Amino acid sequence: MDTSQYVTCIGGANLDHKFIAEADIIPGTSNPVRSKSAFGGVVRNVAENLGKLGLNVSLMTLVGMDPSGELILQDCKKTMNVFATERLSAENTGSYYAIIGRDGDMLVGYADMAICDNMDRQWILVHKGHLRLGRWLIADCNITREAMEELVSISVAEDKSLAVIGVSAPKMENLPEDAAGIEIIICNRDESQAYFKTEETDISKLCGLWLGAGVGRAVVTAGREGFAFGDSFSGIQKQAVRFIDPERIVDVTGAGDAFSAGVLFGLINGETLMKSVRYGAVNSTLTIQSPNSVRPDLTKSKLIEEEKNYGKI
Repeated sequence: MDTSQYVTCIGGANLDHKFIAEADIIPGTSNPVRSKSAFGGVVRNVAENLGKLGLNVSLMTLVGMDPSGELILQDCKKTMNVFATERLSAENTGSYYAIIGRDGDMLVGYADMAICDNMDRQWILVHKGHLRLGRWLIADCNITREAMEELVSISVAEDKSLAVIGVSAPKMENLPEDAAGIEIIICNRDESQAYFKTEETDISKLCGLWLGAGVGRAVVTAGREGFAFGDSFSGIQKQAVRFIDPERIVDVTGAGDAFSAGVLFGLINGETLMKSVRYGAVNSTLTIQSPNSVRPDLTKSKLIEEEKNYGKI
């Protein structure tokens, strides 16, 4: 097996329930919406993106012994390995509920992810042999702090590249205080502010804080404002994102995961961080123009061509 192309994704998998407003939301009363359900979870979405991009991906997560868990497993088998995924009879499969405004932006989200409390240090240790299979480990912040600390320890001891992806500001407490040993962190401005307990809004400076904390490479996003990225050797750069006519935006759910997957696809294939963030940007740009959290037309050859023509898409 080509271990350089084997990726283990560790973290949350859930069923997304989206409610798209048909008019401006009025608090305190009934609002007309269109509803739809889709498979979600940050690391699950990243894993599906990477599987579509031709990588050998294994999903290490927890789901319940309920219909939602069965649906997630059957769908995941199309693009990734699920032998490291366990089912718990005492827990419900994670669920995420999002209210989407008429402009495609999320107004509010609710996450029922209590099952993730079982993603602890012991869970990581049980799967230690599996974690040794490939060179890259990708974790989202749904796993507990003890689990993340153990992953960092394993990545250092086993010479693995550990990528950490933010989930939400509250979940940043699951990152250890010492971030050394993390190859790359990908998160947004709010998540960075929460971790460093700062009101700093400049994403370049927030990116610098991550590098100062010992992370090898960092990417900090700010939606339509763009993103900052860098490492201790090349410095930090700020990049704008291509303007998209709001009428072309269908659903922003999954955009951040598509961005993270594009960045990691580039790095796993030996590309520079600069080129990798372009993969992320184009994948995110096209994902928000799709009704799916992971766009169905994604392939390796397609993304490579799209990156070349990013400014024209």
